[in-house]
Amino acid sequence: MLSFFAACLVKLPLRSCRISLQTVYLLIVYAFGSTTLYAANDVHFSGFASIGAGKLDRKDDMRFMDYDSDWSFRSDTILGVQALVNVSQRWSATAQVVSRGFTFDKKSDFEPTLEWLFAKYQWTPETSTRIGRMRTPLYLYSDTLEIGYSYPWSRPPVDTYTFLLSAISDFNGLDVSTSFDLGSTYVDFRAFAGAKKGKYLEFDLEFKKIIGTNFKFHWDNLSIRYGVTVAETDASSKSLEPLTEGYEFASILDPIFTEIAEAHITESAWFQYHGLGLQWDLDSWTLIAEQYLVNGPEEGFANDAIGWYFSISRQMGHFVPYAVVGYYKNYFNGQVKQLVQDSESVVAPGIIPLLDTLREVDLEVIDRYNERGESYTLGIRYDFHTNADIKFELQFLESTALLLGDELDSPDEETLVTSIVLDLVF
Repeated sequence: MLSFFAACLVKLPLRSCRISLQTVYLLIVYAFGSTTLYAANDVHFSGFASIGAGKLDRKDDMRFMDYDSDWSFRSDTILGVQALVNVSQRWSATAQVVSRGFTFDKKSDFEPTLEWLFAKYQWTPETSTRIGRMRTPLYLYSDTLEIGYSYPWSRPPVDTYTFLLSAISDFNGLDVSTSFDLGSTYVDFRAFAGAKKGKYLEFDLEFKKIIGTNFKFHWDNLSIRYGVTVAETDASSKSLEPLTEGYEFASILDPIFTEIAEAHITESAWFQYHGLGLQWDLDSWTLIAEQYLVNGPEEGFANDAIGWYFSISRQMGHFVPYAVVGYYKNYFNGQVKQLVQDSESVVAPGIIPLLDTLREVDLEVIDRYNERGESYTLGIRYDFHTNADIKFELQFLESTALLLGDELDSPDEETLVTSIVLDLVF
């Protein structure tokens, strides 16, 4: 039975494990022994849901997630349930199942996924260790990323909570966290390590090693968080295979074409992710800001990226109006483009028309990965119940980035996203 439990940690879809929350509980009982179990009331169930609707103001084929010119109820709709089992005084276990209306990993709509499954050992009131499947702590709101009730917006700002990193939103491994006082400052510290396989659109991704740490500093009304994560990454895409096959065939002309072909695949490349965020509560006002930076290797199919947002909101009774400004830019590694241009000195343009077409298409693909985006958001949240809210939001996007969901041909695209989201926790 323990081997079945371990196998389920490796497979992402819930249906692959044929496992229910009750089964999770029985597995935990088996793993840790029943003699030290607490009473049945130490099994706690909770859940969350967001029901969203949205559309774009454009009449063409532009998309933002699943939103287009018609109303859709998929992109911001999500349901999650969670079980917490207190196995003994020090041991506990958590399982979370999430069903999403839209994902970037090509899963079926609302396919249940085992998002969390970990055991936790509480060494002291301040220090604990977890092992299993957990959220990768990249952001201020990583632990409540899908709980819309936990933040003021319809969705976390896409300029920083970028869809490109959705494939590494969780990992299989372990972490250690502790808290301590540092003078007048209260500090949360976490270190973690693990691995993950994932998919983003047409890219197959394997994070063979994930290592990271983050600090969160608390004062009376101010919190500042910094985290760094490094990941050894393999990435490939079937959409790039015609390019690589074409260059491999052209390698009979010169070895530079073999080098170009290999540069379209990422193998054992180390990427760094840095995240900085703060939250400042000033009476009825709340200021939230985050910035991230991705540093990739200086060779192969890799990129650097930067993104940030600034949010301001005010509590006015049951209403919370808010405004957000954000920015995103992706810098694709210039080595591939330089190699393609250098190959023209080996086989000059006009000699082999098929090779000219191959290089032209490749340069267009490379330029497409040099993306930028800006966003401007106005919205209002209404807490009509202690465990429920409804949000109305207008978000203006000016972007050439893949955060719009489609491969765009024009250099600049603009759209207005209208969203209505109902959030619940239970």
